[in-house]
Amino acid sequence: MGAAPARSAPASLDARERRVLNPRPFRVFRKTYSTSEAKTGAVVIAVLALLAAWVAWRGAHPDPALLADPALLATGAAATPGIEGRRAPDGIAFVAGGGSAAPASAAAAPSTDRGALPPALAAEGWSEGPVSRFDAENLYVKINGRADFFLARGFRALAFVTLSGPGGATVDLELYDLGSAENALGAFVAEKPPDAKAATERGTSWYVARNALFLARGTSYLRAIGSDESPAVLAQLAALRGAFESGIAAGEKPWTADLFGDALGIPQDRLLYTAENAFSFGFAKNVTSATLDDGETELFVLPAGDEAKARELAAKLEAGFLSYGFKVEAAGAAWVKDQYLETYARALPAGTMVVGVKGASDPAKAAGLLAKLEKAVRALPPEVAKKAATGPPAGAKAEGGGYE
Repeated sequence: MGAAPARSAPASLDARERRVLNPRPFRVFRKTYSTSEAKTGAVVIAVLALLAAWVAWRGAHPDPALLADPALLATGAAATPGIEGRRAPDGIAFVAGGGSAAPASAAAAPSTDRGALPPALAAEGWSEGPVSRFDAENLYVKINGRADFFLARGFRALAFVTLSGPGGATVDLELYDLGSAENALGAFVAEKPPDAKAATERGTSWYVARNALFLARGTSYLRAIGSDESPAVLAQLAALRGAFESGIAAGEKPWTADLFGDALGIPQDRLLYTAENAFSFGFAKNVTSATLDDGETELFVLPAGDEAKARELAAKLEAGFLSYGFKVEAAGAAWVKDQYLETYARALPAGTMVVGVKGASDPAKAAGLLAKLEKAVRALPPEVAKKAATGPPAGAKAEGGGYE
């Protein structure tokens, strides 16, 4: 059998194309192979395999310090069997679990170690696990990717605990101290799905979504997530609502709750408080808005401090709305019509505050609602307007890490 004919590049190719196209792709030009290169390649592959195995093992055996309380480590070694004397990185504590006894120093710690958690959380047949505490510096450890949401809403501390029940059922509790009723209610409303029906009773706003309870009371916002929708889990969620209603002070109702309630009959669980960057405007701070039944129209109010600042702030809002719209005359007044959404917006000073409406499809109807809100704002007692101008207390913010 004769040798295979030599392959060559097509004659139609020029010299540059001949250099790019290899006419002999299967020919080996190297006469020898290096055994050292083969050994090095085998070592690299072995190291990569070991690294992959280590990553897989670490993923199946997470460090218990990730759910620990920094306060407990400061008091001494953890009580969990097998980790005595271990110190967690960056001051994060190990927390005793699985029924182990807590350190004596931790047991003697003041009740504030639980944050605002009421003392009796577990219903009959349930048990409470250890409590973990997080602050602005390490919140990302618990809810990485969601820390900014709470830090922007006055976050001060998070208390986390797991309740264990019959048949392996569990309920994870996250209790956020957000520093003010406005912030707690704002987080509650911001996370509430549009189809969820909330209720407000005796200073508590709450709703149940399948296997979860969400609740705002005073400065606290609770997220309780069950492992399933079993009767045992639902009963525990109901017990939790009672425990938090009796165990947490309702505090002072936000002044905007009475304002929107009296003027327009809007319940407080519909109010959304935004501390800063409201409507994506950097100058819009301490804004409380309420979305109406159509799901689009928003009425809002924000304190300015004095009448001159209120006029200036109203002009800034109008300029902001004009950045994506144009002026039109409607319902006997000047409005800004959104050039993309075909909706209307307007802002005007009302004493020391600014009131407005945006996202309205019917300017005539929106004008009537805005007039009611303006009248209610102008009728506020001077002490309420003065207190509103200071805004709720700001929460702690972590240094660095993108959480400024």
